[in-house]
Amino acid sequence: MTVKFSEQLGKIGVHVSENMDDLVKMRRHFHQHPELSRHEFKTTALLSERLRELGFEVRVRPEGVGLIADLVPADFDVMVHPTVAIRADMDALPIQEANTVDYCSRENGVMHACGHDVHITCTFGALSALAAMKDELPGRIRIIYQHAEEVAPSGAPEMIAFGAMEDVEAIVALHCDPELPVGTIGLKKGPLCASFDRFIYTIKGVGGHGARPHHCVDPVFVGVQLCQALYQVTGRTFDAREPVVLSLGEFRAGHAPNVIPETAHLSGSVRTVSNESRARVEDMLNRMAEGVCAMYGASYELDLYRGAPAIINDDEVINVLRDVVVERLGPESKSITWLKLPSMGSEDFSCYLSHAPGAMFRLGVRREGAPVHLLHSDRFNVDEEAIGHGAHILAGAALRMLHRRAEAREDVIL
Repeated sequence: MTVKFSEQLGKIGVHVSENMDDLVKMRRHFHQHPELSRHEFKTTALLSERLRELGFEVRVRPEGVGLIADLVPADFDVMVHPTVAIRADMDALPIQEANTVDYCSRENGVMHACGHDVHITCTFGALSALAAMKDELPGRIRIIYQHAEEVAPSGAPEMIAFGAMEDVEAIVALHCDPELPVGTIGLKKGPLCASFDRFIYTIKGVGGHGARPHHCVDPVFVGVQLCQALYQVTGRTFDAREPVVLSLGEFRAGHAPNVIPETAHLSGSVRTVSNESRARVEDMLNRMAEGVCAMYGASYELDLYRGAPAIINDDEVINVLRDVVVERLGPESKSITWLKLPSMGSEDFSCYLSHAPGAMFRLGVRREGAPVHLLHSDRFNVDEEAIGHGAHILAGAALRMLHRRAEAREDVIL
């Protein structure tokens, strides 16, 4: 089985190399025609058409955005053979592109500034290579082309409800990293990205004339005290060895400078890298507001919106990725950057990991000598050589996981 996998990995490399021109054209098409979250209709339709041409069995969500497609070998039996998934996101951001390349976005105020056009294309390149050996596969390959990664609530739970993770035994994904040079892959075991929870306080006081605050309960003053309490509390509530980031982004109150309003609205986000810390967020938010409001005679309401949980990469899948990266790019010391710290940004790939083990890797996309424009920048761009590396590694990792799962099943049967 190992010899066969090595041969197949070599075929993947040849296939990807031979199709690089088409993959670059595909990436540039999607870059020119970005679509915002929950509006990825043309992207979904085009991918559906192209996947059917490759021999995939395609299911598009009734809403017209997001699809699941299966590459099924001729002898496939779900009771005997494993299924491994690859996930890619498709949505763009409401950003006006500032690049001057000839494939600039043609949609005013919309841009693939997070690299999802690259994610789409790397994944398609992987699928094309795997489709060329369809009946040699030891199981089923599933692609999840997901809508609405950039918004909350996001698209991952909707894809899961649509059946994306049914029978899936492992899942892989990638994300562009403009801080890593092309030809380098970022790997990390354990926490890779943080969870995201959004909260909104409505602080209720007693309004009145600005000249007579002693007749009022000023929700603006109470809100300011709550802001300070929240910024101070994390270091005394959570383990200092585990990152927790609380940020306040909005404070709204009143309509006139001489009127103390009845209410104030305060909102922000909390990010953690463990399920244990995340579970304590709601209690912390309530305790802080209860104490501050009681001190000054106000009351409050708290609305908490749970976003994506933290991405916790599976060790086995990371080891598979490491082996495939070395096969593709050479010695680990040169091809792999082992990431020491998690990102405190969130990514809803994490939702799939509650259904099967998996991992996301960072794809180096920085062109040598080029300035670094970070994700969500209006000048974000990539070295398109990275597309070949991403396609090869995704295909190789999915294929190796299929072989491992198939071998494990054979051992159980024996």
